[in-house]
Formats: sequence, structure tokens, C-alpha cells
Amino acid sequence: MSDENFSFIANDLAHHPNNRGFAEFAGFLNGIMDYWDWILDYNGQTQFSDGRYQTDVFTTEAVDSIDRHKAEPFFLQLAYHAPHTPLQAPEEDVARYKGQPGISDAVALLYAMIDRMDLGIGQVLDRLDREGLAEKTLVLFTSDNGPWLGGCQHEGQRVELARYNGPFRGMKQDVLEGGIRVPAIVRWPAGLPAGTE
Repeated sequence: MSDENFSFIANDLAHHPNNRGFAEFAGFLNGIMDYWDWILDYNGQTQFSDGRYQTDVFTTEAVDSIDRHKAEPFFLQLAYHAPHTPLQAPEEDVARYKGQPGISDAVALLYAMIDRMDLGIGQVLDRLDREGLAEKTLVLFTSDNGPWLGGCQHEGQRVELARYNGPFRGMKQDVLEGGIRVPAIVRWPAGLPAGTE
């Protein structure tokens, strides 16, 4: 990682999550990070990649946080980087989509990244269930924007990410529904009636 990226982090420490009310933080402070060759901040300490896939690292941190705080009320914000660029995913996940009709290699990578994130969310929900916390825990799933459907750079080439976006026009960076309409799913068994919309 270049020196300018580290200077961005150093200049932003006033806004570091630990200085903004979070007792624990594991993540990165800039807008993009390699999924395999990552550099993460752990409560102000730098940790370099240990070979694990970044999405899996965030899942492990979330599950470990539940384990540490299960006996007390806690707030956990799990903000995956996936499926942002760079397009990188474990090969076994990509293989499920590669060669499927109508799915380019780039979109296969993107879908694999989403699958891995979905697997991680399942592990977090399973841990809440296992610890008997699911009934009284409010879980909110949402996104920051709709999908990017244009092109991007991947391994030195421009690739297109056009794919199905339901009935919506537009994409990320648009104010059309395809760019701003995102899922908002809430699970709180003891506090909300099932099937509420």
C-alpha cells in the first residue's frame, strides 16, 4: 500500500471509530481494500493480511464480538466491503457461476462475493441463535445504494457488470429507483410480529 494511503488514515484519526463511540473496531478507514492482501486497523493497531479472505475476516470478528459480549447488551455494526471492487472471491465460490448462460466472468466474481457475504451473515445469525440471543436481538440488514451496472477495471482490463436489477431503472450514482432502492430487512422475533411490512 502506498504512503499516501497511510497518510489519509493518519489524517483522519479524529474520526476513527474508537474516537466516535465504538469500544472496538476492526476494519479500514479508506474506501477500498484488496480482499486477499488487506491491511486492517484493529483499535488503532495495523494488522497485515494473514492469507484469509477479507469478508471471512469480518465475519470472524463479528462472531467473536458476539462471544465476548453475549452476557451484556451490545451493538455490533458489520459493514462488509463486499461486493465493491476489486473483484476478488475464493475460486470455489466463483466456480458456481462461471460459464452459466448470461453471466460474464466479471459478474460471476461479483455473485461469488455476494455469496461469501451471505454465508458470513448466516454465521452471525447462527451464533445469535446458538447463544440464545436471537429472540431479543434486533438485526437490521440494509445497503448503501443499488448495484453498479457499468464497467470497471479488473486485472488491467475494462469489464462490464451489466446484470439483472429487477424492474428498476438506474444504478448506483443515479437517483432512479435502481440506484437508491435498497433492501431493508429487520429481524427481532420478540419485538416484531412475523411478516410485518
